[in-house]
Amino acid sequence: MPDPHVLTMVLVLSAVVAVAAVLRGFTGFGFGLFAMPFASFFMDPASAVPVMLLLQLASGAVTLRSDLAAVDRSSSAAISAAGLPFVAVGAVLLHLAPQNVVRLVVGLVTIGAALALAFAPPVRTPRPSLVLTLAAGASSGFLQGLVAMGGPPLTAFYLRGWYAPATARASMTLVFSLFCAAPLLFGALTGQVAGRAFALALALLPALVIGTLIGGMIFKRRPNGHRGVALIALVLVGAMAAIRAALLLTCGW
Repeated sequence: MPDPHVLTMVLVLSAVVAVAAVLRGFTGFGFGLFAMPFASFFMDPASAVPVMLLLQLASGAVTLRSDLAAVDRSSSAAISAAGLPFVAVGAVLLHLAPQNVVRLVVGLVTIGAALALAFAPPVRTPRPSLVLTLAAGASSGFLQGLVAMGGPPLTAFYLRGWYAPATARASMTLVFSLFCAAPLLFGALTGQVAGRAFALALALLPALVIGTLIGGMIFKRRPNGHRGVALIALVLVGAMAAIRAALLLTCGW
């Protein structure tokens, strides 16, 4: 007979994963930012991160083939080159850093970044500078390896206005897939990714696939609404992360 706690966890997280996958399928980001706070109700961050990374990698695989033509190869290559080494650094610090403090800071910075983007003046250059591109990659990679929340820097970069919605969405999907694969490989080699993480990710896979496909369909029908929805989503997931971390720090919830 299945463990009631495990069954409850799978059912609740399936609903969460489905919603997070719709968000990821439409915007190109947000899966980990949305799902991680809920996953932390059932497991510690060190156990939840591999599950979220496996699911994010699978979500990228669902749409990546159809998205490849829209990817901006120069920016995604530079971001990946800068970010992948920092993914490894974040993964090493995963068990050492004060997770809730990091999440609180990330949540607050995410809210601030979204509000700044909403009121930012139009960009004055055709493309971002190489320094800005590399900085976005390094910071995103570090946060992805540390708390599976690498979205804010990367999202702020691609939503600033230099790229069309389809290009931004496809490029974020590709980069996030690479950022998820790196810590998973590192964790597998060091024994940090347990079989339980694979089993739980497999149980949540149907909800992930359905949600991702629905999000992709919505994007194809309403691509012009991408930036507005993405900014709102960025504020909401940032608030969720900050509130959850603050409650854990102050009340132990």
